[in-house]
Amino acid sequence: MSVIPGFLAPSSSSISAAPSASFTTTHLATTRVQPTKYASRTNQHVVMMAGGAKVPYKPPGMQEYIFIDVFERLVRDRILFIGKDLDDETANQVIATLLYLNSEDEKSPITIYMNSAGATTNGGFAVYDCLMQMKCPIATLNMGLAASMGAFICAAGTKGRRLALPNARFLIQAPSLPDGVQGQADDIRVEVRNVLSQRDKFARGMAKATGRSLDLIMKDLQRDMYLTAYEAREYGLIDQVLKPQEKKVMAVNYTAPGIG
Repeated sequence: MSVIPGFLAPSSSSISAAPSASFTTTHLATTRVQPTKYASRTNQHVVMMAGGAKVPYKPPGMQEYIFIDVFERLVRDRILFIGKDLDDETANQVIATLLYLNSEDEKSPITIYMNSAGATTNGGFAVYDCLMQMKCPIATLNMGLAASMGAFICAAGTKGRRLALPNARFLIQAPSLPDGVQGQADDIRVEVRNVLSQRDKFARGMAKATGRSLDLIMKDLQRDMYLTAYEAREYGLIDQVLKPQEKKVMAVNYTAPGIG
């Protein structure tokens, strides 16, 4: 069984956890590194540059290493990271990456790390529909907060591969009217009808992912519902909670200069 680096696999599970994950869409940095300097230690060098951390990478057919964005490097290992609100632009980037990785290899799993306070309803459903069409396994891992559509996407992973860290939280929340809705009563009625339709679609998706009845999901959507990682496991949003590996630290006596 493969294990996410830095975490213990659940002892009572037979799942194959995907490797550690991250995502963003970036461009290659132009800075080059001599291969003799980094050839044997490329995984140990991280350089902070404008725009974020850069790591050495040797593209196929090239003799020199170049610095690329760390998230771009992880995407090459089929690793995506959603670390902000999933707006329509971010959703398009995620979908494009998913489609490319699926066309490149339909058998190897894709891992999505989630730490998102929410998403636009349209963007969330677009990513959800894309995940439902993927032929390769999809592993999801909530690292911090998966709220609203974030929780919806976490639950949409392949059964047995939906994971969370011990201190992660989930927020189940029904779609709401967009800010600034105004107009005549008939116009507002149209908007309300659309939101109620989205809520029903959200509830059906949650019922499918969790195995709970639609009536119970609709009842839970009447108010915001926060869940811990363990409560989310009981609810059916995820399958396992990963436990960090224990670190063995040697005791060292420190003294402050000039004291004692």
